Amino acid sequence: EMKKYISVILVCLICLTLASCKKTYKGIDKLSEKAKEELPVSYGESSDMRYAGMCTVDDKALAWFIFGNEYQSRYYLPMEVKIIGEEEYSYVCTYKPIDDRTEDIALLYWENGYAFIVNNQKCSSVKIIDENITHEEKIEKETYPYVFYYHPLTLPKTIEYVFLDFYGNELR
Repeated sequence: EMKKYISVILVCLICLTLASCKKTYKGIDKLSEKAKEELPVSYGESSDMRYAGMCTVDDKALAWFIFGNEYQSRYYLPMEVKIIGEEEYSYVCTYKPIDDRTEDIALLYWENGYAFIVNNQKCSSVKIIDENITHEEKIEKETYPYVFYYHPLTLPKTIEYVFLDFYGNELR
């Protein structure tokens, strides 16, 4: 009777230990393989894919992946991961970014801030305006796709972001 009880407890402990183990991904190549698995089925498997960059907040990161090429529409996949160690991550979830305003630019409200990916070479800066401050993120010509994270000091009631070309005109 006691042996049976101890056996049941040991099996439960092993199950709990295994359940708490998350698969880790070492390096961007392994993380890219996971991103391919997370691509919505409706987009198709044969798409070109590339890693665009990462935004980090504490031990969390948002890795951006681009699916598609110049002959097809692009799909931007932000994938949240937990940073385990140097170049080692565990998968948390993927998100659907906002990408309907300007071609080849997507953003996501994440970790009380905004994560952006700018893959439009006509865009030279992103102006972020809230009731407290105006922040302008400049983009150098050789840095596309450009990934960055903006965290306001206090959470504003309203926020506006404008994508500007090299002449200061708004991209539409």
